[in-house]
Amino acid sequence: MTDLKQCWMTLSHDRLGVSEEKTLNWWKHIQSQYSESHRYYHTLNHLIEMFDHLNGHKTKLSDPDLVSLAIFFHDIIYDPMKSDNEERSAELFVQYTTECSVNLKEEEISKVKDWILLTKTHQVNDEGSEDYHYFLDIDMAVLGRQDKGYKEYADQIREEYKHVPEKEYKTKRSKVLVKIRVGN
Repeated sequence: MTDLKQCWMTLSHDRLGVSEEKTLNWWKHIQSQYSESHRYYHTLNHLIEMFDHLNGHKTKLSDPDLVSLAIFFHDIIYDPMKSDNEERSAELFVQYTTECSVNLKEEEISKVKDWILLTKTHQVNDEGSEDYHYFLDIDMAVLGRQDKGYKEYADQIREEYKHVPEKEYKTKRSKVLVKIRVGN
């Protein structure tokens, strides 16, 4: 199982050149965000699962560090009652890169930001093996769980959307799953 804090420290401090103090402060922020009381699925465990999947595909990636950044930041802002979570998560990622003077090119920052925004719909115009395809597949790998694991996921998502009446939830959730399955 992935040690998220160590993964973050290695990525931010060792590979991206961010000071240990700033790296630790951002880790506390990441940990706090993903531990909010209204989260049942979109938690640190979700990140651990994603990194466990990532570790099995790293050799296929052009830049695993960029994918790792996208994983850490893709759900950092998560409020099921809001529709701008991905945009706000992408903005927070950019804030991290600015505040910490991260050792990344502008085009790399832009890529990660775009990948975070893609998680709003998980829809892309092509198929392939680009890093963002792996990132999106890793994010949706939960849909391939066996029955018990999938039910646990479905129950956690339902809990996050408990403010939505049951009938409306079932209708909208079905549409989301069909859209993901069918694609564009």
